[in-house]
Amino acid sequence: MSTRLSGQALMAQAIYGLTNNFAVLSAGASGGLTLEQIINPSDEVNKNNLNVSFQSYLSQNFSSIDADGDGKISATDMQQYTNQLSQKGLSYQELMQLCYSSSASSQLEEVLAHFSEIDQNGDGRVTNAEIAAYGVDTEIEEMEENHPKFQPTNISNYVDNDDITSST
Repeated sequence: MSTRLSGQALMAQAIYGLTNNFAVLSAGASGGLTLEQIINPSDEVNKNNLNVSFQSYLSQNFSSIDADGDGKISATDMQQYTNQLSQKGLSYQELMQLCYSSSASSQLEEVLAHFSEIDQNGDGRVTNAEIAAYGVDTEIEEMEENHPKFQPTNISNYVDNDDITSST
């Protein structure tokens, strides 16, 4: 592994994508976004700046993001949700939907390939701390494989006769 595995970039990518798409969809919407405004954005929304994957995530997770249950996702709701994602981590499906792009990173590929090993507490989500810990553990294993510990064998001890007689 040439670079240490870290979840910071993956988490930042997911949160940036969600907040950026929320901001794009919010153009012209006051008081927050309704599910209808996410699914069918108004003409005021620059659709070229939307990512379909993030838009789909927002619509699929609408009720989870709408913390106060008022039928709209406000900026406060979005902030609370992204803070929660940062703390609780991302599921396998969230990584696939929020972090996978046409140029998927080698770090994402490694996290997906070793997801169950990285998910140390078995909650179905990986946090930055779990990803970093897995990266360090993997580096240690690689170092131990490439640089085995020195195991001395057939070493004779040299004892000077003067040392033996002086101690008796």
